[in-house]
Amino acid sequence: MTSFAKSTLYKSSPIPYTLSMNRNVVDQIKARLQIEDVIGSYVKLEHAGKSLKAKCPFHNEKSASFFVSPDRGGYYCFGCGAKGDIFTFVEQFEGLDFRGALKVLAEKAGVPLVFDQKADGERDRLYAVMEEAAKYFEAQLINSKEATEYVNGRGINDSTKKEFRIGWAPDAWRNLSVYLKGKGFNESAMEKAGLVKKKEVEQSVEARKVGESPDRAISSTFVADKRIAQPVASNSNSNCYDRFRGRIMFPIFDSSGRVIAFSGRILKADDQSAKYINSPDTPLYDKSQVLYGLDKAKNEIRRMNYSIFVEGQMDLVMSHQAGIKNTVAASGTAMGDEVANEAGIVSNLGLVRRLSPNVIIAFDSDSAGKKASMRAAGIALSLGMDVKIAEIVGGKDPADLVKVNVENWKTVLRNAKPIVEFELNNVLADNPDPRKLPRALRERVFPFLVKIDSSMDKAHFVKMIADRAKITESAVWEDLKKMPISGGPTSRAPSDSGGPTSRNQPAGGHIDLVSRRIFGLLALMDKKIKEEAEKYRELMKKIAGDRYEDHVKRSSATMVDHVFEAEALYGDDEPSWHRHMKELLFNYEIDMINDELVKTMQELKAAEHANDQGLVIELAKKCQALSIRKAEVAKKGRDAL
Repeated sequence: MTSFAKSTLYKSSPIPYTLSMNRNVVDQIKARLQIEDVIGSYVKLEHAGKSLKAKCPFHNEKSASFFVSPDRGGYYCFGCGAKGDIFTFVEQFEGLDFRGALKVLAEKAGVPLVFDQKADGERDRLYAVMEEAAKYFEAQLINSKEATEYVNGRGINDSTKKEFRIGWAPDAWRNLSVYLKGKGFNESAMEKAGLVKKKEVEQSVEARKVGESPDRAISSTFVADKRIAQPVASNSNSNCYDRFRGRIMFPIFDSSGRVIAFSGRILKADDQSAKYINSPDTPLYDKSQVLYGLDKAKNEIRRMNYSIFVEGQMDLVMSHQAGIKNTVAASGTAMGDEVANEAGIVSNLGLVRRLSPNVIIAFDSDSAGKKASMRAAGIALSLGMDVKIAEIVGGKDPADLVKVNVENWKTVLRNAKPIVEFELNNVLADNPDPRKLPRALRERVFPFLVKIDSSMDKAHFVKMIADRAKITESAVWEDLKKMPISGGPTSRAPSDSGGPTSRNQPAGGHIDLVSRRIFGLLALMDKKIKEEAEKYRELMKKIAGDRYEDHVKRSSATMVDHVFEAEALYGDDEPSWHRHMKELLFNYEIDMINDELVKTMQELKAAEHANDQGLVIELAKKCQALSIRKAEVAKKGRDAL
């Protein structure tokens, strides 16, 4: 058996786990899952000879340039250069690391993953401590009558509690941290995971709320978990205390179902504490790249071809409990205002858009909820989505509607209106004076209308505004043309810009995907054929030039993950390592040229706009040289491979 490096996919333990299996596990997954079926479950594919084609899910395009080859088990986009197999597709589409993609595909294929107890990497320890914390909070809910009564009182049944792993954080300073220490985790891991806080900054503030220090406050408390019988003693040597205390706990999961963060709702409200507190950004969690409940909603969003966007965890949980499972929530997360960042990392709304371009926003009916609805609608429109607003009247929220009668919630959703029509209704109701109406339309309705891509849809709403506001269509068009277009659908091709990277994906863009596989395979080669590995390393340096050190730096933090991925994909089949390395380096060089070509073309466009003829000529020559070089490398690579 070949030992895989470092993983904690299904279990957690104070002793870190590593995945142990032979290379056949990946082969079994590929044998059981046809690439056309995997990709076809995400995007609509059409036959094109022996291949299948679709509009690329990784960049905006009007005609299909994304091709899937069942014979080769791979895909390639002629528009943005995205390419790979079923593992890279799931990684790129769902914003997962290799381990997350392996977990998703292993579950689809019914292939078991077996664990051993061995040394592990930092990310695995963070996943493990988050999983153990979720288990702890679940146990505390069972043992707390008061917290259980609150959850039951909100209408949540036992099955839903279990599905969403709802828990309870006791109102004590260090119950969780003491429990996790007993499970073998240190305070450093807890802090990096966002479960505890250092007391240097927060202690004085928190202590004043209860009139004593955390050390004194915890000296007389007991751990509510029945599995821990001893009292929690004061620990003056500890530098941290629990972030979540006295709160109903909602774990936030990544797309593969791993716990990466928490959102906690206070049980006993006071004037000093926030109603909700959420995990901070961590190596596992970036609030702009996750939506609460998306891991459970993604399949239903694809099937129904629209998503429902609610504000709070209770709203989402109750909506799912009522059978409306294409619901996601903003609570505990933040809305990204682009499909993907400069490193090719998909945002949370960007991922929802990939699943379906249609969304209904159903936030609370208070002033804060309405403001958040308008902001979310503006972002969604900028991403090229078709946006409707569901109006909830009477101060209710979706959770309240579902608890009383689920049909009330369904009626609200059925009556949802396109954002332009919705806000037009509000403007007409708020402005009975016709003299003030044009300005209100420009300020409140036109910013949404100008972001709509479809000319036919835009014309439809212009006519609606003209008819209902008693203004000529030509006047509406005239003012609309003067409106600035603040952001259109943003979806960059995978690039190597050095921008921010995902917490769940160790690095972004196709170049990073290829480079991390090269580094992982080099690590395998170093163990057995170090001299050959050094030759490949020098070749990689030559291709990358002055960008090589940046790639090394970006990969070093997650090298354990790269080794894991290399062992999973290439195993101990030493004779095949050379073939794989040559193919990786070929793709690496092509991607580096493509990236430089895209950047140069962007500079050329800017130079043309600035009418800088000297720079235009220089950049045009550079584009031509890069194109020639790309063709030469491609021919050389095809001949060699």
